[in-house]
Amino acid sequence: MNKKWKALALLLGCTFALAAFAACAPKDDPGGDDPGITDPDDNTDPVEDGVAASYRICFDNVGGGYLDGSVTSVDVGNVTVVAGYNAAGTKVGDPSTIASYADGVFTAKSAGTVIYRGAGGALGSVEVVPAYVTDPGYQYQGNSRDFDEVNGEAVLGYTHDPSLIEVKDGDGRSVYYIFSTGWNNETSAVMGSMAGQLTYGNAIHVSYDGMKTWMLLGRTFAESTRDEDFVDARSGEWLYKEGGTSEETGTPNGYSEAEASWWAPDIVAKPDGSGYWLYTCVVDGAGDNEGMRVPGESGVYARACILLYESATLDAGTFKPVLDENGDPAVLMQSTIRRGESEKDVNGIDPQIIYDEDGKMYMAYGSFGSGNYLIELDPETGLRKDGKGWQSHDDIRDWVENDIQDLYNGTPAEGDTQAIGWEHDYYGKNISKQNMEAPVIARHDNVTVTDENGTVLEEGKTYYYSMHSYDGLGDNYQMWGGRSESVWGIYRSTTGGIVYNVGPGNGGNEGNKYMGAFTWHNKSAGNTELDIILPGHNDLFTTSGGVSVAAYITRRDGNNASFVTQIHQYYLNSFGEIVINPNRYGGEMDRAVSAEELFRFTEDGKFKMVVALNQRDTNSSYNAVNVSRDVTLTQNESDANSGDIYDGATATGTPIGSWKMYGDGYIKFTFTEPLKGSNGVSSGETVFYGVVRPAWLGDQNKSGFTITCLGQTEGNRRSMTMFMNNYSTMTGSGLVGE
Repeated sequence: MNKKWKALALLLGCTFALAAFAACAPKDDPGGDDPGITDPDDNTDPVEDGVAASYRICFDNVGGGYLDGSVTSVDVGNVTVVAGYNAAGTKVGDPSTIASYADGVFTAKSAGTVIYRGAGGALGSVEVVPAYVTDPGYQYQGNSRDFDEVNGEAVLGYTHDPSLIEVKDGDGRSVYYIFSTGWNNETSAVMGSMAGQLTYGNAIHVSYDGMKTWMLLGRTFAESTRDEDFVDARSGEWLYKEGGTSEETGTPNGYSEAEASWWAPDIVAKPDGSGYWLYTCVVDGAGDNEGMRVPGESGVYARACILLYESATLDAGTFKPVLDENGDPAVLMQSTIRRGESEKDVNGIDPQIIYDEDGKMYMAYGSFGSGNYLIELDPETGLRKDGKGWQSHDDIRDWVENDIQDLYNGTPAEGDTQAIGWEHDYYGKNISKQNMEAPVIARHDNVTVTDENGTVLEEGKTYYYSMHSYDGLGDNYQMWGGRSESVWGIYRSTTGGIVYNVGPGNGGNEGNKYMGAFTWHNKSAGNTELDIILPGHNDLFTTSGGVSVAAYITRRDGNNASFVTQIHQYYLNSFGEIVINPNRYGGEMDRAVSAEELFRFTEDGKFKMVVALNQRDTNSSYNAVNVSRDVTLTQNESDANSGDIYDGATATGTPIGSWKMYGDGYIKFTFTEPLKGSNGVSSGETVFYGVVRPAWLGDQNKSGFTITCLGQTEGNRRSMTMFMNNYSTMTGSGLVGE
């Protein structure tokens, strides 16, 4: 399936242009400064001859004999083997020790990457990974170690609002970057020599080992760029408005320049391969909390704008503004929110770029207030297709006070698309309402939908998947969304509910709940040890090798902990709906797991199960979040691909439901009794459809399997998520953590 590849931004018909990968990798050698991160061998120059296809295969590192040729080999045709690199990134003398090549077919042998040269001289790669996930090592835990550059640990602290991109280094290997919000409050105690370097720009992190470990490179803008190209331009005036006093109150008109923050970037490759576009938002004040006074206006306003920057590289400090016809930084969206009225305003932040199957370019944006919006862009310039630029404070306030009320006061009923299709000449089309922010849209092509009997229901479909972050950032953050056949929507849950306002009232809680707070561990009063808290503001990203991940933020220890980026692989179930691996990404292969394989490595059929109901996670103390319970799965004697579900660690009493595996590692659960979550109990019979996949089980610190499912109960317009981790019996080197 063809998905949203941020590094492959140009669409030719329905095909992403591979030439964009040739853009650039970093010129520096930052990985060499951090012993915890493997740096590609001495060559981070750009690929000059283009990039061919990337593939991913696996080898049997356990010897179970459950793998077939579809995952252990790949036919690439007539190519020339160039080089091989082991899992540590070191060049090997004989690439065939990683993957043999004969008659156009690569066959996996050991962990690493083989580089080949295809037709026309383009470099391609075959990545080989273990079929059973090996210890990915330390990643991030939401504590001070996340900020320790001295000891070579991962440094994903203070990475709020992540945006991912992939490039190829000079040897044809993948390098990954995270661009994120840069904060004003980093201290030397946790950031070392990097303290204070992100105040005026977005943070940049890099990974050389397939998104498992990361290091901080710096910020997007040089000091001179900020001063010369922002503060002294019209955008600076919009946000800062320095000088003078309010006629009404005698207080200063606004903050000094240091008060503005750079939030929520989205990094994409330019379609022509010449470099990169950075969509970023600059904010002075946050909703009802802060703001500035405007001469001649009563009240206090939070102002924001979405700007476009560019660079030929992804190096820190190299991004410069794209200028409009007046020589000022070009703006795509502005907002001015009156304190106390943010629920009805448009918030011009959180941009995210998506291309549709026809090659048209769009920007989704918005945060709470009247919701999230979508506007069309010009793929040649990266700016608005309608050519609209700077707006006045008076015009924006007029639109808010008048036009926006039509949306804010409307409530879509079943089948009513009028309110959902609400559109404004400046703001664009509204795609969600009120309590949702940070929209992300991913496209998947060639989706096949089948039921549990193997009947093909749809084939060759293109779907757009939206995710929105819902509820309070410092309280009950969670991820909701849905699917549509058009980038414009309407986005619906797996059972048809309209993803429009996922909140109390106004027909709320309609959509797919993809993730909320949960724990695999037993809870006790006052214990804040959770696996996930406040998941949200995510990116959906697919690598050149076909690995789809959801990168999102969490505060592993509640409201007072720093933001940390989590990366989890996601999949499509047999109905073509997104399901997210509840465990952090460890480099696992997206491969089907059979029932025989699953039970071979599961202790007495025992699993941990978490049910994230379709209600809000409302308990701000985090002592009533979704907590795991033990369940036991048994296999039928006549059909090992089906069986019963029992409550508890043994198969005793009356089954609470049944399960069935089918197709390409798909699974169906039917629960005949209500399921309890953090904020309520499900009603009646509940059906889930999901997948079984390899995973690194952080709750057990070993390799194993996970099951991730989405509820699809008839008559329920909202869905819930169910996760299972098996009690793994994996042993051996690398399969159990240190």
